[in-house]
Amino acid sequence: MRTRRSLDFYESRKHVVALGCFDGVHAGHCELIRKAVQIAKKSEHPLAVFSFEEPPRNFFATERIPMLTGLDEKKRLMRALGVDLFVCVPFSLKISELDANQFFADVLLKKFHASAIVCGFNYRFGKNGAGDTVLLQKLCSDNGIDLAVIPPVIIDGVTVSSSAIRQMLAHGNVISASRMLGRPYSISSTVIDGQHLGRTLGFPTINQLFDKGITPLKNGVYVTRVRIGRSLKKGITNVGMRPTVNGHTLCAETNIFDFNGDLYGKTVRVEFIDFIRPERKFDSIDELAAQVHRDIETAKDCNF
Repeated sequence: MRTRRSLDFYESRKHVVALGCFDGVHAGHCELIRKAVQIAKKSEHPLAVFSFEEPPRNFFATERIPMLTGLDEKKRLMRALGVDLFVCVPFSLKISELDANQFFADVLLKKFHASAIVCGFNYRFGKNGAGDTVLLQKLCSDNGIDLAVIPPVIIDGVTVSSSAIRQMLAHGNVISASRMLGRPYSISSTVIDGQHLGRTLGFPTINQLFDKGITPLKNGVYVTRVRIGRSLKKGITNVGMRPTVNGHTLCAETNIFDFNGDLYGKTVRVEFIDFIRPERKFDSIDELAAQVHRDIETAKDCNF
């Protein structure tokens, strides 16, 4: 898969173009891209995904909307879905000033030579989001371009959206969030050195920091699954500040069952399966240790 971080490129071939922010690359996004893949294969044109690094409203807002996925994770997911060209650019003042017709002409026609376009039912484009799927249909028709508009994807009676998933994660509801994502909610980051308290208490842990700007997960203890190379291990993960030991940094601290290797400095993916309990401050280290042992037994009884 080829990637571009700006619109300063030239493509000579026609492309099927999938449009959207694709934050989280959730089940709705996957449905859209799968449809685009089908059209691309039938037309024998490569599939390009055009996206912004963050929602355009973050460019104007004083309080930024946190993202579900970082750029590297988004690339990984796009590659797995069969995307040929992934163009993910920062939103800018120059882009914000393009009206809908200019965006269509300057980006979709001149950059991608779009032969077909796929977007979601609520896709907006152009200055102030003035363009909608009705206008896009007219512009496509006028230029001999096919347009496929993907209807909302409903799971558990709720329309799949990045905002709905963020709300679920804020409440620790990783089961529903994972159903909407179409995969377990996860973090993937470098294992850092910690206080080694878990090893002293008989349950060694790995420590990972959360990327800045990523949607916060409710502080608490979770049943998790840890990907180490090609193997999968069960575990439990505490997300939070570790108040019992006067922690000051938000991190994920994971005890991996039946594993004794050294993971310091390595990138590890931790998948969140279920919520066990909120984080709390214990009166003593012994009380904390006793609760962690109970959490481990709870997690081991979880079938997944």
